[in-house]
Amino acid sequence: MRARTVAALAAAMVVAACGTPPDVTTSKVEPPGTLMSKRSLANFDPNLSSVVSSATYIRYQSTSPAGQPIEVSGAVFLPNGNAPAGGWPVIAFAHGTSGVVGACAPTNSPSLFGSGPTVTRLLAGHRAVVMTNYQGLDGPGNAPYLDTPSSGYDVLDSVRAAHATGLPLSSDTVLVGVSQGGRAAESAAETAKSYAPELNIRGVVLMSPALEIKFADAVRAGALNEPAQYLIVPYLVAAVRYHDPGYGYDRVLHGDLLTAASQLESTCTGAITPADVAIGTSATPDEARFVDDAAVQPVLDFESRTNLPKSATTLPTYIVRGDADHLVSTAWSTEAIAKMCALGTPVHDLVVPGDHDAPGHVSDQWTKWIGDLFAGTPIATTCPR
Repeated sequence: MRARTVAALAAAMVVAACGTPPDVTTSKVEPPGTLMSKRSLANFDPNLSSVVSSATYIRYQSTSPAGQPIEVSGAVFLPNGNAPAGGWPVIAFAHGTSGVVGACAPTNSPSLFGSGPTVTRLLAGHRAVVMTNYQGLDGPGNAPYLDTPSSGYDVLDSVRAAHATGLPLSSDTVLVGVSQGGRAAESAAETAKSYAPELNIRGVVLMSPALEIKFADAVRAGALNEPAQYLIVPYLVAAVRYHDPGYGYDRVLHGDLLTAASQLESTCTGAITPADVAIGTSATPDEARFVDDAAVQPVLDFESRTNLPKSATTLPTYIVRGDADHLVSTAWSTEAIAKMCALGTPVHDLVVPGDHDAPGHVSDQWTKWIGDLFAGTPIATTCPR
């Protein structure tokens, strides 16, 4: 899920063919984080282009939900100017929802399918940005949407691969995630010690993070928020179907939503049209209801398996979110953050006025947090004592 509500994405974006032929390639199966190929990237929107000195497309090895090797793609962006001694500090950026089909990889879009403004702001702070596309987006296989273990691995392995490019990068790394990417970044934080212990992760910044989702409960209660949560249901069906191939739209969708489901699933968020938004705006609880108890269980199982937190981390974790989030319901996030605190993770939780895109209005705050993490400034936790 992304930093702006899906409903707000009414203007279509052009998918650009970015870059030049690879200048490094390998073919055999390698350990996670192995750089498989790299090439230059170009054709960004003007704002992003103005702060990028170089952009490198990468393909690298990671680990699938089944624990198998899988190739993933992403990008490494360097800011303008000369790298400091030791290289540019690294921000491992986990993007918000761009879609669930291969064409929806952010590196296919001049605006990174809506992540461009965030990446622009991060680069303006004179730090490198390493961004994964996630498995299944511009890569083999289907996208395991919202799968926490694999998306966390994608983030960690992108940093490993970035260091193999020869670009001037520091070992100091901060994880930054937005919406779906907040889920990925938190998963990366929770698994880093066991999966990528060599990485020097200084802390975590999460914006409107989809840590805990409770769509099964919301559907059963007839309480989905329109249009955002109705429009995301086809993506969620795809997420469940990744693990349960027989799970179809008709187990939960009806009427116009069922008719449009296949088209909505195949549409990248940057290409959502006013007609698509109208489908979500006019949707009713009768169009999103489980046909029986057996249809509920796969969704409950998916949520139980992937919701966070799963374990504590010692990494200082800053969170900013809106007090009226209609996509990742504010109450869901409040519950997840309370669990993080109970586990012992040092959390600073800032709730500001607004919807899912609220963090975009307080960018001075989260850019300061990133600076504090790189500087080693102690976090002022908001967890109950």
